[in-house]
Amino acid sequence: MSAMNQVPLRIAVIGPRGMPSNYSGIERACESLYARLAARGHQITLYCRSDSQATRVEYYRGIRLLHHYVPKCRSLETLVASFSGLLHAVMVERYDIIHLHALAPGLFTRVPRLWRVPTVVTIHGLDWQRAKWKGLGSRVLRRAEVSIARHATEIIAISRDLQNHFLRQYALDIPYIPNGIERSAAADLDEGVLRTFDLTPQSFISYVGRLVPEKRIEDVIVAFRRVNTAYKLAIVGESGSKPGYMERLSRVAEGDSRIVFTGHQRGLALNTLYQRASAFVLASELEGLPMSLLEAMERGIPAVVSDIPPHRELLGSIKGYDLFFPCKDIDTLASRFVRVVEHREHYTEVASLAQAFVRESYSWDVTADATERLFYRVIRNWERPPASPRRGWTRTGVGIDADEHVPSSESVEAPAAGFGVG
Repeated sequence: MSAMNQVPLRIAVIGPRGMPSNYSGIERACESLYARLAARGHQITLYCRSDSQATRVEYYRGIRLLHHYVPKCRSLETLVASFSGLLHAVMVERYDIIHLHALAPGLFTRVPRLWRVPTVVTIHGLDWQRAKWKGLGSRVLRRAEVSIARHATEIIAISRDLQNHFLRQYALDIPYIPNGIERSAAADLDEGVLRTFDLTPQSFISYVGRLVPEKRIEDVIVAFRRVNTAYKLAIVGESGSKPGYMERLSRVAEGDSRIVFTGHQRGLALNTLYQRASAFVLASELEGLPMSLLEAMERGIPAVVSDIPPHRELLGSIKGYDLFFPCKDIDTLASRFVRVVEHREHYTEVASLAQAFVRESYSWDVTADATERLFYRVIRNWERPPASPRRGWTRTGVGIDADEHVPSSESVEAPAAGFGVG
């Protein structure tokens, strides 16, 4: 029986900060995935942090938003939000399934297990490797990873590299379900953002993403400064939680008027900074499956990227692509900038092949199908029946019959005011 003919599920989502997405690739991915699942009749509740949005709404794109207070403490904020959300989910709501995102919430996977609620965890990256987590923070996240491996009902990897990590480290052959992309529209542009930052179409290179150390943005700036060109470099994004990193980037860029910091952009402005760029750059030393690179490829923008497994997963099979550079190798990165500018027509043709590849292989509809099938399989194999509906949700149908198919290594697979002091 097709998943579309099953009883709608009550799904709790814990890990993202909130919606609409305005912080990271995880939020953007969750928005795209759950909007599709909500449209299919599933009852999605996303546990949001109280300060995630300036204006609270009860529903967004069919997703119920449940806000709760968390203390403003960089080292504890995510853990407190995850733990309090899980307690509310298992003690008050009793969902059919809980879907966690990233490693930190996984520290508490024993909680839903004790309350006999099946839990799926999507791994977006090995966060204990990130620069902002040192010492105790890194050890806590490593412990969270172990807890996920031991106690989660199912684990999803968004990249082959993450899938291989769990196979090597824990002998777990976990499903691979990558993020998808939204189809862009070339007409949806805001040329005013270019005038604001004195950018000329097709005469600038864009970086898009959070400004955090593992993205190696300082390497991008230093390499660009070594190139004799009238092109500009647009750094699009806001500072992450690493104190002083933005000031460091400003010092590295000081004195070069070709380098522009646009701050956080979204909607038409962000689309314009992609579409009107001559190239895109991503120098990361650590990624899961980067949404910004997927979005640049989907728009047909030539991409200069560091040679790490997630980037090679996306671009390694594209005929004619030769813009990889060794991570932290500033000289080679500078030479790639020269190459992509001097041979623009050639790399635009290569980028069109990359565009066709991601449009065929990274579809949010396919990702939603695979995730939905996995949810039904998990519930079918769980020992308890699905929870009764609460808080006004309505069930239809007579039972849940999960599709046996789960993506293999060869397939793509309360009111808004909240329950705390918000």
